[in-house]
Amino acid sequence: MENAETQEDQVQEAQITEETETEQKQTPSTLSQGTPDALATGPKTEVEEDTTEQPQAFCDTCGAANPISARYCQHCSALMPFRHTTGMLVGPILLANRYQLLSCIGQGGMGAVYKAADTRFNNRPVAIKEMSTSGLPSARLQEAEEAFAREAHLLADLLHPNLPRIYEHFAENDRSYLVMDFIDGQTLEEYLTKIGGKPLPVEQVVKWADQLCDVLNYLHSHQPPIVFRDLKPANVMIDDSGHIYLIDFGIARIFKPGKQHDTVALGSPGYAAPEQYGKAQSTPRSDIYSLGALLHCLLTGADPSEQPFFFRPASQLNPAINPALESLLKQMLEMDSERRPASAQVVWQALEQAASNKMPSIALPATTTITYATADPLLTQAYRSYTQRNLDEAIKLYSRALQKDNKNPLAWQGYGLTQGSRQQHQDALTSFERALQLDPSLIASWNGKGTALSRLRRHQEALVSFERAIELDPNNAPSWNGKGATLNALGRPVQALDAFEMALRLDARLLQAWNNKGLVLNEMGRYSEAQKVFEESLDLDRNNAHALFGKGQALYAQRRLKQGLQFFDLALAIDDTFAEAWSRRGNVLDELGNYSAALNSYDRALRLNPRLATALNGKGGVLRQLGQPFEALKAYNYAIDIDQKYALAWNGKGNAHYALGQFSEALVAYQRALQINQRLTTAWHNQALVLNRLGRYEEALRSANEAIRLSQSDPDPWLRKAEALKSLRRGKEARAAEEQAAYLRQKA
Repeated sequence: MENAETQEDQVQEAQITEETETEQKQTPSTLSQGTPDALATGPKTEVEEDTTEQPQAFCDTCGAANPISARYCQHCSALMPFRHTTGMLVGPILLANRYQLLSCIGQGGMGAVYKAADTRFNNRPVAIKEMSTSGLPSARLQEAEEAFAREAHLLADLLHPNLPRIYEHFAENDRSYLVMDFIDGQTLEEYLTKIGGKPLPVEQVVKWADQLCDVLNYLHSHQPPIVFRDLKPANVMIDDSGHIYLIDFGIARIFKPGKQHDTVALGSPGYAAPEQYGKAQSTPRSDIYSLGALLHCLLTGADPSEQPFFFRPASQLNPAINPALESLLKQMLEMDSERRPASAQVVWQALEQAASNKMPSIALPATTTITYATADPLLTQAYRSYTQRNLDEAIKLYSRALQKDNKNPLAWQGYGLTQGSRQQHQDALTSFERALQLDPSLIASWNGKGTALSRLRRHQEALVSFERAIELDPNNAPSWNGKGATLNALGRPVQALDAFEMALRLDARLLQAWNNKGLVLNEMGRYSEAQKVFEESLDLDRNNAHALFGKGQALYAQRRLKQGLQFFDLALAIDDTFAEAWSRRGNVLDELGNYSAALNSYDRALRLNPRLATALNGKGGVLRQLGQPFEALKAYNYAIDIDQKYALAWNGKGNAHYALGQFSEALVAYQRALQINQRLTTAWHNQALVLNRLGRYEEALRSANEAIRLSQSDPDPWLRKAEALKSLRRGKEARAAEEQAAYLRQKA
């Protein structure tokens, strides 16, 4: 555990701690959130006279021109038609003597949004939402302004990665303004329009849904609970890295003239829950309905506003949707709110089961060698191209064979194998299913189907396919290996080990089964056994990069750092495109204090795989050690965007905020890490540290005690405990804690 304290300043100059990863982390693919660069041009110090022609409004009675804000015609005194006056600011305007407007980036019926530069913070880009009070009757004016202030204060207290931060609100010239984070991206509505309203891949939608569930759970858990009420594509933004933001909390409806119970103000047709159209109270389950409508739209391309409350079965529009996901959507879209999932957390758990974010960490089987009982030279030539990895040529030849005879199961099987090798898993699945319709005895097609289903994260169905192959041939080693890979993906490692053992009894030279067995043993913490298994694999093939990497993993987990580094280097000498090996090599170099080399290693991994969250997390730690907390924060944000449940990255993000003196933000990050992993000792220690800095000593004491409970031999939590006790004026206990810390340091 890292500790940069001097002996003289152990209590006063407390340091954050980081935990080293000792097991391979899977990294679902989602892009990251960056930090907007400061504007290149500085603000003007003086405001020049605006000579731009100002917009006008025309009287419906006499046709005369009037100022846009006029309520009565200056010529005939007739009441002017109501027009919102937002989005009209032009020229070099400085709002609140601080925010220089740059452009109008959004205009709606009840407000506008400008991009501006905050001149007090290095021209930091911000978004400013403008709402006009000019259309409100005087009786409602004060009520609207008070409601706006209340809601602005409420939103300013919210701090979540999927919410733009609210910085302040103010009023000028009959308009109210809200200042918030500027998000450089597009709404999901704009994104759907750009791609033509096509169904999106299930994996992509599930990753977005994970983020939406997380932020909705945060809002619904707030005291008092916050119901978003208007979840739809136009109110969800996605930045260039794939990070999701909820952007509109309906503040604008306070300023809507006319009916206070307008249904549109309470939600959008097609996305709003049934109870939002009547007098029933909106609840968190109203947001669950809207989330279901949004996910249905993204997965199918069907716009729910065209036929509100009518949703076709999603799998009819997108065959990639599995039954579990379809059942969840149906439950979320129940008309009776009591029949919907009880919370966003429940939805998230169901999504995890329906479409797991984690790819199997072990290799799927090479399908059984095919024996072609055919004299067709076209199939023979196609299979030869497939085995020689000339995949494009193989596809052309198999396509020609199918044009010649589309009822040839071997042609469909070969086409499926080739598509699987090209990572076209849905096409491969379709081909294997067609082959099996024509000949259910094709073991290679059952194995291929199982592999394709696993790649599509349909692990339970994959298991059925491998078991069917085993029924047809109990001595087929690749089928047992595939079954083991699927069992491990389903969280059943002990049964997975039994399957790999069976595969190896049938074929002791099956390298995939050796490597997979070693990986599972590593994941189970049985490092010595894993090391022996990888050595068995290396006896069969000394150039097996995955076995070398696996042995390095086992040595690293046993804290034999230099030996682990040696094996990572050997793996990379054989395969220098092995991104995970570069990342783990960076971990070892980091722990050995060679930060420059570690950074180079992480960068090499990220050039090969920009979505490798472990490398981003490691890079963040090194950058923070090198005194670059802003760059570290970027790296941690990237890692979190890829894997929202990556506890170590949240802990690292807290460390970066702490280094920047942003203690409240650091606390939020540590809390999030502990929500994900309550046994993360470093996060408890760091939470105690920052709570002491914030003057919340009782809470700091509880956090320090939890860290001590989890790691009784670590002196750092005892120091955090001493700090809290001193501040609580419990001197005797504080001295005892300091003595225990000194004893543990000496013992170490």
